[in-house]
Amino acid sequence: MEKDNQKIEEFFYRNNEQVSNPIIKSFLSDSENLHLVQKAILYPTDINKKLVDESFQSHYINVRKTKYVSNLIYFFSLDFDKKRRRQQNRTLLILDNGLSKYGGTTAIEQIEDVSKEKELDNIVGEGLLDNIENEQLLKALQKLTVRQLQILEMIYVKELSIKEIGQTLQTSPQNISNLHRNALNKLNYTLRKKGE
Repeated sequence: MEKDNQKIEEFFYRNNEQVSNPIIKSFLSDSENLHLVQKAILYPTDINKKLVDESFQSHYINVRKTKYVSNLIYFFSLDFDKKRRRQQNRTLLILDNGLSKYGGTTAIEQIEDVSKEKELDNIVGEGLLDNIENEQLLKALQKLTVRQLQILEMIYVKELSIKEIGQTLQTSPQNISNLHRNALNKLNYTLRKKGE
């Protein structure tokens, strides 16, 4: 018995560097695995070696799965947090900024801008709709948003450039271009649907 213990200790001493590897440490921390290794050291038959090898492979796969799932949880939680913060920043209420200066405008100025925009909506949308004689096109135009109607009015009736419209509506030319394209696509879809 003492001779067996000495043989096992010598094996661990000779292979100290490998045994100190964290995955091997965790493998040997399980009493069943340690017993298999000790048995393979004392009786180095092919069957005993194979049992240790299979047990280690199973342990290694479980560790890899655990690590993978742990990383998935970690990165998904980071992504979720980023998306949640981005969503909160996009959907601020007007009064979330308070009455102090923030981003160049106060909450009161933002409310005034909204009321000016509504007045502009009433003026702009009428000219375009008044000039349409085709009943199907008129119905399709009425399904567009007020902003899309404004942009179509400014482009086709007032003949303003995308840049001028962006300055008037205080947004980027790219946003105006996207809204214009979306409006045309929506009109195209609505008219095709009615034509079928």
